[in-house]
Amino acid sequence: MQLQTIDFAVIATYLIFSLAVGFYFTKKASDSLEDFFLSHRSQPWWLIGISMAATNFAIDTPLATSKFIAKNGLAGGWFYWSSGISAVAATFLFSKLWRRAEVMTDNELIELRYSGKPASFLRFFKGVYFGVLINCFVLGWVFNALTKVASIVTPWDSTIILAFFGGIALIYTISSGFYGVIFTDLIQYIFALSGSFILAYLSVKEVGGLEQLISKIENLYPNGQFLEVFPSMTSEDALIPPLAMFTLLFVKWWAHKYSDGGGKHIQRMSAAKDEKHATLGTFFYAFMANMVTLWPWIVVAICGVILYPENPDPETNYPKMMLRVLPPGLLGLCVMGLIGAFMSTVDTHLNLGANYFVNDIYKRFLVKDKSQKHYILISRISILVIMLLAIGLSLQIKSVASAWLFILTFASGAGLVWVLRWFWWRINAFSEISAMLTSAVVASYLKIAYPTLPFSESILIVVGISTPVFIIVTYLTRPTERRQRILFFERVSPLSWGWKSGIPQYDFEKSYLKNYDIQNFILGTVLLFLGNLSIAALLFYKTSYGIIGLAIFLVLLLKLISNVRKEKEAL
Repeated sequence: MQLQTIDFAVIATYLIFSLAVGFYFTKKASDSLEDFFLSHRSQPWWLIGISMAATNFAIDTPLATSKFIAKNGLAGGWFYWSSGISAVAATFLFSKLWRRAEVMTDNELIELRYSGKPASFLRFFKGVYFGVLINCFVLGWVFNALTKVASIVTPWDSTIILAFFGGIALIYTISSGFYGVIFTDLIQYIFALSGSFILAYLSVKEVGGLEQLISKIENLYPNGQFLEVFPSMTSEDALIPPLAMFTLLFVKWWAHKYSDGGGKHIQRMSAAKDEKHATLGTFFYAFMANMVTLWPWIVVAICGVILYPENPDPETNYPKMMLRVLPPGLLGLCVMGLIGAFMSTVDTHLNLGANYFVNDIYKRFLVKDKSQKHYILISRISILVIMLLAIGLSLQIKSVASAWLFILTFASGAGLVWVLRWFWWRINAFSEISAMLTSAVVASYLKIAYPTLPFSESILIVVGISTPVFIIVTYLTRPTERRQRILFFERVSPLSWGWKSGIPQYDFEKSYLKNYDIQNFILGTVLLFLGNLSIAALLFYKTSYGIIGLAIFLVLLLKLISNVRKEKEAL
């Protein structure tokens, strides 16, 4: 089935709305850089959380999920569930720190945390590293994902599709800045999530219901491993080897570029009304993105394995399922949901990339003391340039999942140092520089010399080499100046454990990150795993176990919310 008139009407309505939002907020976004990139730090927690979840619901994620599930079975969900640990850590360990720092970009923190020329160099280097290299790479695989979907669900040339929808996102992002990003995210997420649930329901119906789904997948995989949440640790033909599971559970969640929150999420934390809204918004996102959003993708991916078992490119199973099971109108809704997901990710990374370039490179080092209007103009021009660079890069990307895993590996060696800089006074600018360079060099070498090396082995090698390098460099170089350490600690007030020896005779009662934050992090992680395991039991194992698990989940969730409220009252 191809798109019908009603489908085009649904898509057109959404596009008109997106442009209307962009033009509505144009004047407001033009007042200052803080308005253009942080919407005047005025956003409530629920909008912050939805915006985070929306930008994570990119057009590439359902496609990558289809490949992970086709290759690794239900346990392929651990590629996401393990990242959920990082999202919970961002909630209870980092969100309040980032909001308290009051920075425009995460790179701006560098000159608050470190001192002297090394800090300045690192800020410039990371502006290029994240703002241009990593940011354009992410946009590149998102564009690649759009062309895959467009080639299946529309009769049009994928280049025209990319130019048209990318152009719409470009227009409202240039016009309205972060206001347009965050308010279009709200509508995009509602429609994208609704469409994914509808598609999951109709996909299950297409294979004959849940019982038939289980029966048919067991016929395809008679060893019974496909629907195991925890793959066999002894079987030689395990869909996920033991080393890979170890990496996902104990390494991946902190060994990546978003280990202490991530640029796009940090931007949203910084845009929150206050610390409370930053924390609650990040908490809302952690469960929406890593539990609610994920399960419809997994269900559709399993149905795709049943209906297209020989497909050499399982990433295309998702759009194929859309064409197969959705009637007119609903097909338009789901296509619009994916287009919205595409535009949500594009507008986020265009705005974020421009934020890095203008605040961390142009304004800080190249052209100082100009008017706010001048910098906003440069921001809009840089958004256009980033878009063009990303389109060029997308032509070199063949697989969304493969590009995704490479970028995770590329920055994995620096993940630990980005966490430690908050909690250990001895970390300095050279620690970050050495970790990032080592990680990039080793990951690139492995990609070229050993292109078939599994992701788990690659990330362990990168982390295993980068970690001793940055620790040695840390002790061989000068620590950050004492006054800068005090300034940083007084501004953000992290845990005092790793700072007492670095700031003698200091009153550490000012530390607002307490031991109960660690306890909430542990409880939040347990909740995340319990919720996902309960849903798996409800769908594929024993319904009663799933219901009991979800009941316990709700009780513990209320306990966690109560903890957060008491802490806010204590403060």
